[in-house]
Amino acid sequence: MVVNKDGIRIKSEVIVYHDETKNAGESRLKGHVLLFVPVKVIIEETGGLFGGNLTEIKTLSNLLEDIKTIKQEFKADHKFHFSEISGKKWAKRNYADKKIVESGVKYLRQTKYFCKLGIIFYEQPTKNQIIGYGGKTKNEKKLRFDETLLRMLLKGTVHYLYNNNHRIRISKIVSDGQPYRRKLSELRIIDRLIIEVRDYVEISEGAELIHLSSDQKRYELDSKEYQHANMLQLADMLLGSTIHSCLRESKVEKEVPQIGDFVEDKKGIIAYPVKEMLDKRKRGHGFKNSSHYKAFTISKAFIKNDGWGFENVRTKEISISDIGQLTLLDVQEKVYE
Repeated sequence: MVVNKDGIRIKSEVIVYHDETKNAGESRLKGHVLLFVPVKVIIEETGGLFGGNLTEIKTLSNLLEDIKTIKQEFKADHKFHFSEISGKKWAKRNYADKKIVESGVKYLRQTKYFCKLGIIFYEQPTKNQIIGYGGKTKNEKKLRFDETLLRMLLKGTVHYLYNNNHRIRISKIVSDGQPYRRKLSELRIIDRLIIEVRDYVEISEGAELIHLSSDQKRYELDSKEYQHANMLQLADMLLGSTIHSCLRESKVEKEVPQIGDFVEDKKGIIAYPVKEMLDKRKRGHGFKNSSHYKAFTISKAFIKNDGWGFENVRTKEISISDIGQLTLLDVQEKVYE
């Protein structure tokens, strides 16, 4: 099915899953990831010989069932966490790791499932860069700086990856754990976003930002918490795969080892499906014909002239021209808030 053309309109009701890292690549960048998973997608086809047609896709429930199937197939009940993948001997659980990443890439296709991915990297702020942020302590100022980057990523992603032909309604944001001394601020993230987004972006009345452990073993199998925990793990695996593909001095290769084989870099094998997806950008204008076009945006933010600048993050050993992403999102944020 061809999307984003006359006669086809899409509306996604999504839950946004958030994770972060403080050690992205050799340069020790910080990073946020947002995984947009539709609870349901409504595709409306207008016109045609027999009039309009409505199709509903329940992406979230389908994705969760796929993840459950992978865990059952490989008897993998561990928490999927990219940074904890270790060792040189390929194990059964590593098959599950790679299958989870492959599922994430599959569900990012914009011809069927309509998940989307937004990632932003940035350097730790200096004392001078956070001096104007609110809060009495240095840690509070740093936290508000991080919240600013998260809101910028959220705003930039919905503006770049959605449009009038594919509208979005955000019902909830679920963040992995609570890494700070307090919860992330709904006021600075959700409430401000409501008044800043374009008309094809809707924030549900009563939308909330919740913190939740991503350890699925804490929850009942059929609970909402179990569902959220698995999606948070997927967000972590996609973020880790992106870091390994773009920012690490490591090998990323298409290899199919057997159980018990010794491999040079497990993470590089597990991350390969993400690198293969990101490499599609090197097609230039031909990328627009890919099923992963408008599925992801990956950028690095930096402070420039008392404001923000952005650049695309590329996979290793390829070179592409800047074709957009957050640089085109008219994100007019000031450094101080």
